[in-house]
Amino acid sequence: MVDAVSAAMNLQNSAANSRASLTNNFDTFLTLLTAQLQNQDPLAPVDSTEFTNQLVQFSGVEQQIETNTALSNLIAITASSTAASMSGYLGQTVEVYSATGELSENGIDWLYDLPEGVKSVTISIKDDAGAIVYSETVDAPTIGKNEFSWDGTLENGTVLEDGTYSLLIGATDGNDQEVSVAPTLRTKVSGIDLSSGSAALATDAGVFYFSSILRLMSAN
Repeated sequence: MVDAVSAAMNLQNSAANSRASLTNNFDTFLTLLTAQLQNQDPLAPVDSTEFTNQLVQFSGVEQQIETNTALSNLIAITASSTAASMSGYLGQTVEVYSATGELSENGIDWLYDLPEGVKSVTISIKDDAGAIVYSETVDAPTIGKNEFSWDGTLENGTVLEDGTYSLLIGATDGNDQEVSVAPTLRTKVSGIDLSSGSAALATDAGVFYFSSILRLMSAN
C-alpha cells in the first residue's frame, strides 16, 4: 500500500476552494462598484482611490493562491518521487528503533543486545496505560543479540487484546548495578505513508518514520 499524495491533494483542494471564494468575492465587488458608479452624484463623483486599493488587494491574494497551487503541485511531485524511491522497502523485514509496537495476529518481535558483564535479565511488557502485563526472568542470559517474540499470551494462558505494548529490559551486572539495554523491533513493511508530510513506513507493528529504521534484515 502506498499513500503518497493525500497531503498534496489537501493543499490542492484548499487552493481550489480559495480561488473559487476569491472569484465570488471579486464578482460581488464588481457588482457593488458598478451600482455605485451608476448612482453616484455627478457633482461629487466617488473617489477611485479605494477602488484601486481593493483591486490591488485582490491581485495580491490571487498571486498568493497561484503560489500555493504551484507549491502543492511541487509537493505532489516530490511525494510521488519519494514513494517510488521507498517502494523497494515493501515486503522487506526491517529493524526499527522502538520499544513500542502494535500487537496483531502476527505478534510482536523484539530484539535486544546485551553488553559484556550482564548477569541477570528480566523482561517486562507494559500496556498503553503503563501497567506491566507480563514479566519473566531470563535464565543464563546470552551476551550479544537476543530475540523475544510475544503473541499476547500471559502466563495463565489468557490472550490479551490487540493494542500497543512496550518492552522493558531490566539488566544488572555482577555488582547488581543496572545496565541500560534499549530494545528494538523487527517487523515487515506493508506500506508507505506520506500523509503526515514526512516519510513513514507502515508495518505489522505500526507506522514508523523513515528515520527510525535502523537496517534492512534478512527474511526469516
